[in-house]
Amino acid sequence: MKEKEKAFPRLLFILPLSLLLVLGVLYGYGLAFDPNKQPSRLIGKTLPLVTLPRLANTQQHISTAHFKTPAVINIWASWCGACRAEHELLMKIAAQQQFFVYGVAYQDDLDNARAYLQAQGNPFVETLFDGAMISAAPFEVLSVPQTYIVDKSGHIRARHIGKLTQEVWQALQATLNQGVN
Repeated sequence: MKEKEKAFPRLLFILPLSLLLVLGVLYGYGLAFDPNKQPSRLIGKTLPLVTLPRLANTQQHISTAHFKTPAVINIWASWCGACRAEHELLMKIAAQQQFFVYGVAYQDDLDNARAYLQAQGNPFVETLFDGAMISAAPFEVLSVPQTYIVDKSGHIRARHIGKLTQEVWQALQATLNQGVN
């Protein structure tokens, strides 16, 4: 009986310590993980077919099949700090008129998304509203913001997860001049 009593306190010490070690390893992996280094199965493929309500009028739906190319597709949310930080660059990209810039308001509140674009300016030719995360699987949405570059033939050439910067934008544009990976 005494051996059983000694084993129980030892188990109470070892079990939480083991759990803490496993959580520490997972946390360390999460800090080092860069989703942009993970290949996307969408690169080189045609744009996924997704039909969603328009942000401007949710009674009307629009399909990605109607997107003009070359295009930039930006998946964003009004509550996302990185999305807010990249908004000015998206405005500049749209103003250059070299790409059709489309938005997908993802996992957002309809009124908040509309108000955000009204206050900050709307760089998008069209904005789809995806409050129910319907586009998550077809677009491999890992987090917002997420940006895709689509070439003139309608094939996805690049994906970037995270805030779009001038340097990242230049690298994404360069993919249009390279062969499909």
